[in-house]
Amino acid sequence: MRICSERGKEAIVIVLFGELLQGLRGNGVWEDAYFACWHEELVYTLLPHGRNRGAVPGSICVASDDGDISIQTAGKPDDMVRVVVHRAGSVPEKETTSPPITAIGHVRHKTGWKRVPVQIVPVREELFSRFRGLLETPVLSEKRVLVVGQGSGGSLVDLELAKSGVMNFNLVDHDRLEVGNVARHVAGLSHVGRYKTKVMADLIREKNPYAKVETLEEKVSWDNAEGVRDMVRKADIIICATDERQSKLVMNRLCVEEKKPCVFGGAFRRAYGGQVLLVRPYESPCYQCFLMLLPDQAGDEEISSREQAEGLAYTDRPVPIEPGLSTDIAPISIMVVKLVIQELLKGRETTFRSLDDDLKASWYLWLNRRELGTQYERLQPLEFNVGGMHILRWYGVDVKQHPACPVCGKFEDLLATQRGLEPLIVYD
Repeated sequence: MRICSERGKEAIVIVLFGELLQGLRGNGVWEDAYFACWHEELVYTLLPHGRNRGAVPGSICVASDDGDISIQTAGKPDDMVRVVVHRAGSVPEKETTSPPITAIGHVRHKTGWKRVPVQIVPVREELFSRFRGLLETPVLSEKRVLVVGQGSGGSLVDLELAKSGVMNFNLVDHDRLEVGNVARHVAGLSHVGRYKTKVMADLIREKNPYAKVETLEEKVSWDNAEGVRDMVRKADIIICATDERQSKLVMNRLCVEEKKPCVFGGAFRRAYGGQVLLVRPYESPCYQCFLMLLPDQAGDEEISSREQAEGLAYTDRPVPIEPGLSTDIAPISIMVVKLVIQELLKGRETTFRSLDDDLKASWYLWLNRRELGTQYERLQPLEFNVGGMHILRWYGVDVKQHPACPVCGKFEDLLATQRGLEPLIVYD
C-alpha cells in the first residue's frame, strides 16, 4: 500500500465533500470510507461511491457532543485515513465550508498517525457554478438521455453531457474496452477489460457524483428491441453512437414509433470527416430516409473495429481497420452534444436560445481534411478563405423526408396506389 508522504514544505491535505458528511449517523459511530490518493500525491479525497480502483481505506465518524475520540483505537486496522467530524446542532440544508461543520483528520505516517488539515468542499453548490448564469435553468438536471454505443464518440458525448449538468443516463453497449481503444477512448489503460458501459458510469460519476447511471451490457438488435423500447420511452432524447447499421435501424424505428428525438453521429472512413443526423420524428428525415435518399453518404463510415470490418468484408478481399485520430472524432461528438442540449432546452429562455435559428438543419456535415478519392479532394485550401466550402467547418444541409420511407413515410399508401388499391393507413 502506497502512503502519501510529505515532500519538502508541502503538507498532506484531506478533502471532504460537504454533502457526504450530512449522511453520517453521528454519535461517535465509525463508518467505512475510501479516499483517492494517486501516484503519491499529497491530497486524500473522500470518494462518494465507496471503494474504487486506487482507493485507500479509511474511517470517518461524527463525534458526540460530550466527548473526545481516540484516533489510535478507532476505525479499522488497515485504515490509512481517519477523520473526526464535529458539528454544532443540526446540519443545515445547504452545504457550507464554515462552522457548524468542522473536521480533524489524521493520516498514517511512517509508524504513527499524523494530524493534517481538512478541507470541506461544497460540491453541489460549486460543481456547475461556472455556467450558472449561462443556462439560467436547472432543466438539464431533470432530463434523461439514452446513449447507445460507448466507443470513442459516445464516451466523449457522455462526459460532455455530464459536465453540462445532465443527471440521468442510460448507457448501452456490449463491448469491453480493449488496448486498441485507449488511444481514442476517454478511458485509460487501467480500465482495459471492463465493460465500456461500466467504465463510463464511473467516469460520469467522477465528473458529476450526483448523476444516476443505468447500464445495459447488450448489443442492440431486433431480438432485444422491445426491452430497449422501454428505455427509449423513459428518455427525453436518444444518442445513437454505434458503428453497426442494424442497431442504428433498430434505434431509428423505436425512436420514430415512440416519437422521441434521436441524434445519430459518426465519422467517415479514416475519419476524414463526419456527419450528424438529428431525427425529429415525423418532422424531419429519419435514419431510414437518410439511407434511401443519400446511400453513398450513409455508407461512408469509419471502419474502427474488427467486428465492423468482418461484417463489410468480401470473401476475396478483407476490409482493413482504418480508424482516425481522436482529434478527428471529437468535433463530431461535440456537435452531437450541442444538438442534444439545444433539444433538451427547447421552450426555455436561456442564452442558447439564439442557436435555434442556427441549428435548423437535420443533417450536418464536417470535414477534417481534403481526402483523396472523395468528392471533397478538390476543395480550395482553407488558408485565409472565408467563403465557399472548406475543411474544419460545419455545414447544415437541407434534407427532406423520403415519401416512401417504411418507417416515417407513407410507404403503404404509395405501394397501394401503385397497385391500384385503396390506401392501407389513415395518417393524422
